[in-house]
Amino acid sequence: MPTVLVPDRRWALLLGVLGVTGGSWLLWQAYEARGRGRPWYMRALPGV
Repeated sequence: MPTVLVPDRRWALLLGVLGVTGGSWLLWQAYEARGRGRPWYMRALPGV
């Protein structure tokens, strides 16, 4: 059985949502906010 890093399900969901949201915001800052187009492989990432 795999090791569980976050034992509480709600905390795991919250951390996952925050991770996707924060990562999407950082990728937006890296490309769109600077007026650059996203690379083709960025379109496959969730929330980008």
